[in-house]
Amino acid sequence: MKVTAQWIAEQCGVSRGTVDRVVNGRPNVAPEVRERVQKIISEYGYKTPSQRQAARVGHGAFRIGVILPSWDAFFIRRMREGIRVAVHNRGLNDVNVLVEELKNRSHRAYFEAIGRMEERGIDGLIVTAPDTVAMSEEIDRLVAIGIPVVTCDSDVRQSRRLYHIGQNMVKSGRIAAGLLAPYVEGQDVLVVTGNREFTAHGLRVRGFLDRLHEIFDDNVNVNVIESVEQYELTYDGVLQQVRQNPRLRGIYMANESVRGCMDALERAKPNRRIHVVCHDLTPHARQYLEDGRLDFIVDQDFSAQTTRAIEVLAHTLRTGESPRQSIEYIHTSIITRELL
Repeated sequence: MKVTAQWIAEQCGVSRGTVDRVVNGRPNVAPEVRERVQKIISEYGYKTPSQRQAARVGHGAFRIGVILPSWDAFFIRRMREGIRVAVHNRGLNDVNVLVEELKNRSHRAYFEAIGRMEERGIDGLIVTAPDTVAMSEEIDRLVAIGIPVVTCDSDVRQSRRLYHIGQNMVKSGRIAAGLLAPYVEGQDVLVVTGNREFTAHGLRVRGFLDRLHEIFDDNVNVNVIESVEQYELTYDGVLQQVRQNPRLRGIYMANESVRGCMDALERAKPNRRIHVVCHDLTPHARQYLEDGRLDFIVDQDFSAQTTRAIEVLAHTLRTGESPRQSIEYIHTSIITRELL
């Protein structure tokens, strides 16, 4: 719960102006009202934005921790670019950004990185993490000790995180289904997802399947395999499906291992065209699109969402004000060969 002047006013049955007069020691407040309001202020430790700012004098810049996931180098470069934009181009002179890049995707790796961030004295945290009970509990622990958390790209929905910035994953999956639909009516479709512990992957698949069944009812068969973002699992899974299923006409790559899919298609050499839609304009995906091997890319701006995450968290740390909305979606783009 965020304690605000308006919330205190509602608890005490007074106006927000009355709360402001009590907080700032101004006159024209009845003694019994002042006592009632002051009791709530003291109990919850409420301070105005200016009081919080004054309390930081001598404490230096705000420290925001950013934990980068164990992803392909392309995505990490884009996220680091977003950090640079936030720090150097957006006037955040009172913010120091501390970055940890994970080596693997285990909970232990996340928790150890968070522990190191705490030792460095972070005031807030930005993280891209799996949507699990363990991660939700860890975020709630941080919030309970006064460290607000922002999730970036993939949300931890049941946690007390302050804010989430990312692509509308359900919508992006629906877009992919609409793009693939003209090529697959009455045929079979393969969906290759990453790790469905990450909300982003699960929601994309849900949006894709929902839209495909809206378009075709039951006149399409869909098989979903999980590759945990691994090249080998993607390659083996796609190769097996292409060789065993002559009705396969479309592949939806809902994860980052597009290279594994394309290498499998090259190896299988199917005697029919298999249309492919993927996410994110990586260097590999761009080349496949230029070569005509890939049909569409559903893109998002990783740099922009990282910048926005830092801006929102910095504003909250400065003012104590929560964002006006708890979830914000960035723009989704459809990239074709002609747009390159």
